[in-house]
Order: sequence, then C-alpha cells, then structure tokens
Amino acid sequence: MSIKSLFRMTLRDERGSFSIEAILMFPMLIWAFMAMYVFFEGLRETNINLKATYTVADLLSREETAVDGTYVNNMNVIYGWMARSQNPVRMRVSVVIYDEDSDTHQLYCSIPTTGVDALVQEQVPAFITPHVPIMADAASAIVVETWVRYDPIMEVPLLSIGLDQTDIYNIVVTAPRVANQFRCDGIGDGTGSTHDDGVENPDTI
Repeated sequence: MSIKSLFRMTLRDERGSFSIEAILMFPMLIWAFMAMYVFFEGLRETNINLKATYTVADLLSREETAVDGTYVNNMNVIYGWMARSQNPVRMRVSVVIYDEDSDTHQLYCSIPTTGVDALVQEQVPAFITPHVPIMADAASAIVVETWVRYDPIMEVPLLSIGLDQTDIYNIVVTAPRVANQFRCDGIGDGTGSTHDDGVENPDTI
C-alpha cells in the first residue's frame, strides 16, 4: 500500500471522532454553564434589590409622620435586610413637586444616607424627571434611589465584561397615598427647618 493510499484512508477514517469532539467541546460547555450561572445570579440580585426598593417606596408613601435623616437611615437598614446583601447599601429619598407653569419638577427635599450626596435642583431634570410619570400641577412624588455593591460569585475566564464588581442602582417613583401627607423635617440631611423652592406651606405637601 502506497503512502498516498494510506494517507487517504487515514483522512476517511472516522473512528474516535466522537471522543475528540467531546474533548474539544467539554471545556466550552463548562465555560457556558459558568457564564449562564453568573449572569442568572446577577439578574436575581438585581430583581431582589428592585423589589426591596419598591417595598421601601411603598412604606414611605403610607407614612403620616415627618421623615428625617434618622428615619431614612433606619429605612436603609431595613432595605439592606430585605436585599440580603453582604455589602453596605445606600439610599436617597427625595420629594419633587411638579410646576405646570414652568413644566419642571421642583425639588422639595432630599435626604441621603452615608455615602450618597443629597440631590440638588440642578440634577433633577437629568436624573429624576425622565423617571417621573405625568403629574398634575402642584402634585408631589416620592423618589427612592438605592445602591448596593454586587460581587460576582465567580470569575468566568475570557468573559469579564459586565461581570465585574459593580453597583446595582434602582430608582422608584411613587405618589403619597394620603393627601397633605409626606413631610420632611428639613432639607438634605433632615436637620433643617426652611426651604427655598418657592412652594407655599413648607410643613406639608
């Protein structure tokens, strides 16, 4: 048998091809399984934190007593417990009022927790207005923002994009459930007693 014929027979011989394909594909299957697991875990964490944010917003919408910095800090503790996060969580509660004449949302108060700056009026059009639904003139809305650090449960080789340590950010807008109800004991950190947003009756909304 010539070398040419032997070479041709070797090329046509398919024995053992399944084993070779399995060896080649098995690492790719393991990699895909790890990637799907990490992505699913990230989506699960995002969903848990979003639900926790909705719960906090709903609790605030039913509050009839004045809300200050201490209240928001304690609510942040509750949020961290609901989110079951091993990392510190942060929160910012703001109230905006819609002004029909200027077609803008005016900031009434903003109370952050440690690690977050209070919202200022200049930031409202860019950060808050796109999330606020259509409101009646002089109507108010409670804006709850939350942050939590997310650490992927494992590192997936060759797939670091989108799987690095990051902050899960959620924003929920809700309306007060009781008329003239949501009151802020101050601006920013909850310790002030005056405001300058031009809204009458600063004690209640």
